[in-house]
Amino acid sequence: MAIPVVLERAPVDSSGNTNILATDLKRQRVYILPTSQGWLYMLMLIVMLLGAINYNNNMAFVLCFLLTSLGLVSMLHTYKNLTGLILTSTKPKPVFVGQQALFPIQLDNRPGLTRFSIKLEYHDTTKKIFRKKTTQPIITIGLEAGKQSTCHYPIQTNNRGVLILKRLKISTNFPLGIFTAWAYYQPDFECLVYPVPKGQKQLPLNTLDEQNFDYGIQAGTDDFSGFRKYRAGDAVNSIAWKVFAREQGLLVKQFSGKGSQTLILNWDSVSHLRDIESRLSQLCYWILLADAASVHYGLEIPGFVNEPEHGSHHKERCLEALARYGK
Repeated sequence: MAIPVVLERAPVDSSGNTNILATDLKRQRVYILPTSQGWLYMLMLIVMLLGAINYNNNMAFVLCFLLTSLGLVSMLHTYKNLTGLILTSTKPKPVFVGQQALFPIQLDNRPGLTRFSIKLEYHDTTKKIFRKKTTQPIITIGLEAGKQSTCHYPIQTNNRGVLILKRLKISTNFPLGIFTAWAYYQPDFECLVYPVPKGQKQLPLNTLDEQNFDYGIQAGTDDFSGFRKYRAGDAVNSIAWKVFAREQGLLVKQFSGKGSQTLILNWDSVSHLRDIESRLSQLCYWILLADAASVHYGLEIPGFVNEPEHGSHHKERCLEALARYGK
């Protein structure tokens, strides 16, 4: 007989962290049913009981009742192996198309006993008669009493946008495999999938904002950003003499900070690309290049404008805008 499950959301921690959500698998909220081996086991008991009644054999009765008790005890242990777990999800890190999105799931066993063979797998909620069978991974873990364990459930990304892990199935058939207990868990956090960075490997210098050109990459005392070839008129003290001694050419050191170039990335920069995904991939690649070179850059695409800045937060905002474009 199946026992209905409704996952009950535990309150957010007292620190008010909205990146953590917990679910407690309550004792009365777990499904349990016999496995295929369990149904065969029950059929065998029925045949043994009929044989014992037909021949009035006391030893057959004893064996039948002993095996029935073993099955009931197994069902109890299967049920207790899953109930009481506290599942906690945190926000996954963004990835690029083609990478695996890793959804962190923490299993808290502090209020329970030692648990064995806990399985996590993706549960497809769509019901279609003709559909291609998906091969999602199954993670099997064990938990000691009073311990916590964190696993990262992987989902392969194929498209740009927002990836939602609709539902996970947590199950166990410990100890004998004749019963299986399961519950469902749905993380509320989404994973951002950025466009794949590819395209032209050189920044579009023709998109420099002329009004802010006085903010250019220059030799100075700020953050070092790389080298460029020596040009007539460059200061002697800005030459990278150590690089020159290694016979790598006459190069000039560049520093970012006041005077950094302002780069505007927009649709005009990628107008030669007709495909939208190709445009987004090229802008994504340029954002990564500009961030690595500490160049002040801005992003202007339909529905989103971000003023020229630099830094990790600025990069994440721009990449998120590319991921959510048209979604």
